Amino acid sequence: MQTGVLKLKLRSLNNNKATRLLSLSEIFTVCVRFHWGRIETLKTTNTTVIHRDCYREARELFHLPASTIQQARDKAVAAYRAHLERKKRDRRSNPPTFRRTLPLRLAAENLRIFPDKSVVRITTPDGFLWLPVLIPSCFAERVKLPHGVSELVRKGDDWFLMLAVKSPDVPVPDRERPHFGLDLGLAQLAVLAGPGVAKFFDGKPLRYTRSRYFRYRQALQAKRKVGMVKRSKGREYLWATNHNHKVSREIVDTVAKASGILHVENLTGIRERCKGTAKINRMLSGWTFAQLLQFITYKAAACGVTVIAEDPRHTSQRCSRCGHTERGNRTKQAAFACKACGYRLNADLNAARNLAARGACPSGVGGVTPPGRSGAESGEPKVARLSRHRGNRNLASSS
Repeated sequence: MQTGVLKLKLRSLNNNKATRLLSLSEIFTVCVRFHWGRIETLKTTNTTVIHRDCYREARELFHLPASTIQQARDKAVAAYRAHLERKKRDRRSNPPTFRRTLPLRLAAENLRIFPDKSVVRITTPDGFLWLPVLIPSCFAERVKLPHGVSELVRKGDDWFLMLAVKSPDVPVPDRERPHFGLDLGLAQLAVLAGPGVAKFFDGKPLRYTRSRYFRYRQALQAKRKVGMVKRSKGREYLWATNHNHKVSREIVDTVAKASGILHVENLTGIRERCKGTAKINRMLSGWTFAQLLQFITYKAAACGVTVIAEDPRHTSQRCSRCGHTERGNRTKQAAFACKACGYRLNADLNAARNLAARGACPSGVGGVTPPGRSGAESGEPKVARLSRHRGNRNLASSS
């Protein structure tokens, strides 16, 4: 089963329901702090040991369902494991304080959705709590799928349900199906390569918008306009999310049309491995590759496209034509020239072909798109550029 997250906004709640939700979230947050303190004392992340030590005490202290207490325990365990993992990487990692109210985690048995009535029912210690929810037409079928652990998140005066739905597993990859590789980056947001396909998604609109919002917030911070700074962050997030939706939709549609298999990079920990100047670090922190991969994953599952995560090491140094691997093959950021066979093409396109080749044949060389002299094969395909969102033009005019 593959899991995707749907963001559903709750309709305006009356004072009674809003107060009950906020109270549950605050109690849940205190329960997480309680388990965190016990984990630090026990010096273990074994859930069985933690459960035996403090479950009965937690049941007496917190007015929450049993499954919600277990979710608080799991939340604390996950935070502690992440803290230990960061310390292993020789990074400064302060333990979380959980000062802010955490989202309320709901186990599958505590949440039920009625799509026909646009209502969500959650289980509380005082009985059921019925919440009206907005279900967009594009999610009408997906909300009927089985769901897992979800969250209720508060943003300002609004509440959102982050619904984790489980899609059926797609068929096992077939060697006869075409393989596509997807390389992600900053100069080129994404490069898709496959049989007869070479698509470039320019990263300049995203970099430009991020940089413009950054300078805009700097000016606001100098004037101590905190409220406007927060609103600008929200507009920037919406713009980037919309841009990633467009890119992911075109990528998935291209692969689905060919009934292909998509190979993507496993970029876990990329920000820890890549460090540079303050500007480069800011660009990396604003690189929304995780969101783009999440959008690609759930859209691919809905279209029956298999997505496979590949090890990205040496994909930029390996020649997609002869397989020769050498750091000197990549002469510039966007240029690749093999030292062995002299093959030249765009470096990101070469990496995308290497990703696809790893699934197309055991050796990982060839079997994707044989090099030739056409425009697509020379590394200079027609670039697929997405137009900027209206919000970008509005920002330019307002500033």
